Amino acid sequence: MKILKAAIFQAIAILALALIAGFAFNSFSRNGIDPFKEREEVPVASDSAAADGGMRFITVEEARAVVESGVPVIDARRKEDYDEGHIPGAILFDYYDMASYRDQVLPLLSPDQMIMVYCSEPTCEDSELLAKELYLLGYKKLLVFKGGYEEWNAAGFPVERGAP
Repeated sequence: MKILKAAIFQAIAILALALIAGFAFNSFSRNGIDPFKEREEVPVASDSAAADGGMRFITVEEARAVVESGVPVIDARRKEDYDEGHIPGAILFDYYDMASYRDQVLPLLSPDQMIMVYCSEPTCEDSELLAKELYLLGYKKLLVFKGGYEEWNAAGFPVERGAP
């Protein structure tokens, strides 16, 4: 019985230390999560009207028209994926390392302009997550190309390779 009590106490102590370490790391991390931050819902446009106060999902053909029109394009993937190939003119803004890119990318964007965001492929959620973060930062006209680089490349549209 004594051994069982000691094992339970040790398990509770390890769990408490892990929680303390996790919360401490999150507090000091550049990409830490604020658990008390109130999340604003991002409106999603369902028709073909321009995103005028939220985000709208677009097709590969619409994405091509957006790129050709000169709208800023944000690549939400990691640098390694970006270097292997990206939509021409896309700006790298790694969703999982936002703090490293924020000061470089945000001055290039205007809250009043349309912005297109994409990631790897149709099941990738990084573009949508990054668009939500941009919305919370005041960028309200967002287009999300869910097909991502995979669909763009499969359509035979031009790509660029290498560092930004």
